[in-house]
Amino acid sequence: MVQQRSPQRQRRAPAALVFGVLLVIVGSAQAALPPKGARFVFHDHVTPGKNWHVDLRVDPQDPKKLRTLVAYSQQCGETVAKTGIPISDAGVVAASGGLAGGGAWEVNATFTAPTAIVGTMRMRRAGCDTGVLSYPNASTGDGHNEHEHDGGGGHSEHGAKYPNFDKASPKERGQAGALHKRVLRKWRGMTVARAARLGFYRNPHMKVKPGTFHVYNQRYEQDGRIFDARRPESLVFWRGATGQPVILGAMFRAPPGKRPSFAGPIPIYHHHPSKSGKVVSNMTHVWMTSGRMSTWANCLPVKWLALYNPAFKWTPGHSHSHVDKPC
Repeated sequence: MVQQRSPQRQRRAPAALVFGVLLVIVGSAQAALPPKGARFVFHDHVTPGKNWHVDLRVDPQDPKKLRTLVAYSQQCGETVAKTGIPISDAGVVAASGGLAGGGAWEVNATFTAPTAIVGTMRMRRAGCDTGVLSYPNASTGDGHNEHEHDGGGGHSEHGAKYPNFDKASPKERGQAGALHKRVLRKWRGMTVARAARLGFYRNPHMKVKPGTFHVYNQRYEQDGRIFDARRPESLVFWRGATGQPVILGAMFRAPPGKRPSFAGPIPIYHHHPSKSGKVVSNMTHVWMTSGRMSTWANCLPVKWLALYNPAFKWTPGHSHSHVDKPC
C-alpha cells in the first residue's frame, strides 16, 4: 500500500483503570518545578529480559504539566504513553492506570531541582510484576536537557525516540505493522552490492568508516511515492571493523509541510535542513526488528536489531545522524 498525500489523523482515547498510587517521598530534598520543554529519560537497557525505560517530557508552555509520559517494560511486554500529566506545585508527578487486557501501571516522580528527579515505575499483570523500579536523583536521565519536539509535521529536527501507539487507531496500527512486514520480506539479507545493482548508491563524498551509513536511490526519491516498501528512498547498513556490511532498515521520505495520514501518529519524522535552513523533506525509519516499538524507533534500537539479525554486532562507531545513535 502506497501512502496518498491527503493527511487525515484518526485517534482513539485509551481507557484507564486507576488504582492506588505509590507516593515518592523525597526526604529532605527540596522540590522544584522543571524548565519548560525539558526532557528526562531513565532506563535499564542492559539487563536481559528486563529492560525498561521512563521518558518524561515537560510541556513547552507549562512547567506544571508533562506533555508526554512514556513507560516501557520488556519483562511485561507493555508500553504506556500518556499526555497532559499534571505536575503539582511541589514538583510531584503521580500517574497510574490500567493495561489493556488487565493489569496496572504507575509512574511517580519528584523534581528535587529544576533538572533533577527521583522516582519509581512499576507494571504488573497476570504472570508479570516488575516490582518497584527506582530511578536516581540525576540530572536529566541521559545526561543533558533536551527540548520537546512534535514528532512529526516537519517542524522538528530530531523528534521523540519512540512512537506513540496509544494514540493510533486500529487502522493506523495496522498500516504500520503491514509496512514493517513488507520491509522485512523485501529487504532482509540485502547486501550493498545487490542494492547498488538496484540503484542504491552511497554518497561518494562520505568517508568509509565503521558505523552506520545510508545508500540512496535517486529514482525513488523523485518518483512521488512514499511508504512504498518496494521503493524506499534509502537503505541503512552497518559496517563493522571486519566482515560485510549488514542491512538494518529502510528510510522513507515525505514532503515538507503537513504530516502524511499514513499510520497516524506512529512514524516519527525528522529532517536535516539544507545550508539555507530550508526543510527539503521529512524522514522516518523502519528498522529490521521483531518488536513494534523498536521497529519505528527514532534512534538505533541496537539490542532488538541484534536479536533479529545475529550478524549485527554493534560497537561504538561513526553515525550518519542522531537517528543512527543507540536508543
